[in-house]
Order: sequence, then structure tokens, then C-alpha cells
Amino acid sequence: MNKQSQKIQSFFMWSVVSICILVIITLQISYDRSSSSLTIKTEFVSKNLIPEELLPYTTFGFTNVIADYYWIRAVQDFSVWDWKNTLYLDYFKNISALDPQFEYPYLFAILAVPNNKDVAMLDRVAAISERGISSIDTGWKVPYYLGTQYYLFTKTFSRAEQYLKIATSKAGAPDGAYLIYSSFVAKNIQGSKGTQELIKVIYNNTDNETIKKLAKRGFQEDIISQMLEKGIAAYKSKYKKYPKTVDELIALNFVSLSQEFLESFVITINQSNGNFRVEERR
Repeated sequence: MNKQSQKIQSFFMWSVVSICILVIITLQISYDRSSSSLTIKTEFVSKNLIPEELLPYTTFGFTNVIADYYWIRAVQDFSVWDWKNTLYLDYFKNISALDPQFEYPYLFAILAVPNNKDVAMLDRVAAISERGISSIDTGWKVPYYLGTQYYLFTKTFSRAEQYLKIATSKAGAPDGAYLIYSSFVAKNIQGSKGTQELIKVIYNNTDNETIKKLAKRGFQEDIISQMLEKGIAAYKSKYKKYPKTVDELIALNFVSLSQEFLESFVITINQSNGNFRVEERR
């Protein structure tokens, strides 16, 4: 067979293959257009989970294995759960009964399960999470995220402050948890008392020395501001005018300020309205 014949034969074979491929593609496109689209319909199927009270007697030594199984099933079924069937929460009840120190399921339940600000569902999750809060000594995340969820859902401070306080009592809680809790305390307690509570919470619950110094200074300045405000008001009540300088208040025993403070700060009083300004000496 000469080279010319080989070229003709090769061309013929590739032509046949190309035509076959083109026919297959055309038929597939035609079939796809005439067929209904591929859909997968799934639904949450209610399962008869073993009641959590019976789990300790039916695990036969496979406590953690069964807890892991429930955890995997809970994640899988989450995509088809309708956010209404409370049986879904039984997964987390059983997991917490089998392994109360297993932290991930609590966090998943807190952050993912309550939907559309469903406070009733969050209350059910909180009831389950209580087991983890009491069982995990260093588990600041469970009460922390539970507290922040309550605030996001309700815009109120009572339940949020309750759980954030627990979070700050757990070993290893970060400074951010203390700062958020203290801000809730301040907003829940109005006025200067709230400011003092905020500063004391920060100071007493963090090991960060920079934050402690700022809190201590803030607390001292808040106390001094209150003292000056009351002293100026008392002076005005007695003399029917405002004092010109802080020295007048000190001389007449309306206020008592340390020499160290007076050497570090300058206090200016507006004699027309009694307003005052405390500035650091330069």
C-alpha cells in the first residue's frame, strides 16, 4: 500500500469517527431538550430516636461511637429539615446525653438551628446547651454564642447578659468576651452606675495589663467627675453662683483631690453654667 492510499484510508476513518461523534452529540442534545429536567426530591423523615433517658443503658460501651453517628446524621438531615419538626432537636439531646463534653453539636445547634428569630426554638436549644455549659469547664464558646444569639433575636439584655456572664467565668475566655459582657452590663444599668460596672467587669476579669490600666484609669476619672459635679452643685446651692476654680472647691471642702491628680491634670470650670473640663497637663 503506497503512501497516497494510506492517507486516503486515514482520512476516511477520521471522517467516519467525526461523523459518529457529531451524531451522538446531536442525539444527546435532542434528548436533553425533549426530556424533563433532572430533579432530586428529598424530605425530612421522622425517625424514632431512642429517648435520651434510655441511652445510658443501651449503648453497650459504644457511647462515643453512637454520639458521632447522631452528629453525622444531624448534619446530613439539616439540609432537608423544615425548621418546624422539633424531633430534629432530639439529635442534640441524645448527643449531649451520650457525650455532654462534645462541644461542636452545641455550637451547631445554637448558630444554625434557630431560624428567622425563632425565640421559642432558641429556648429549646438553650435547654439542651445547659448540659454542655455545666459539663465543659473551659467551654466559653457555648454560653458566649448563646448569649449573643439571644441579643440578636430579642434585642434585650437579660438572657444575653446571663449567658455572657457565664462565658466570662470560664477558663480561657478571650478579652473580647469580657468587653462585650461589660458593654451589656453598662447598657442594662443606666447612668454612672452602669459605667462603673462596665469598668469593674473589665478590670476584674481580664489578664491583659493594657486593658486593666485603661479600665483603672477610666474608673478613677469617672469617680472624680462625679465628685466634681456634686461639689459644684453643692457650691452653687450654698453661694448662689458657680466657683471660679477647683481651688475654691478644695478650700471649702466641697471636693477632695489628691496632689498627684492635681499635678497630672488641669480642671477648668465654666463659671456661667458650672460645666467643667478635665485635661491632662502637658
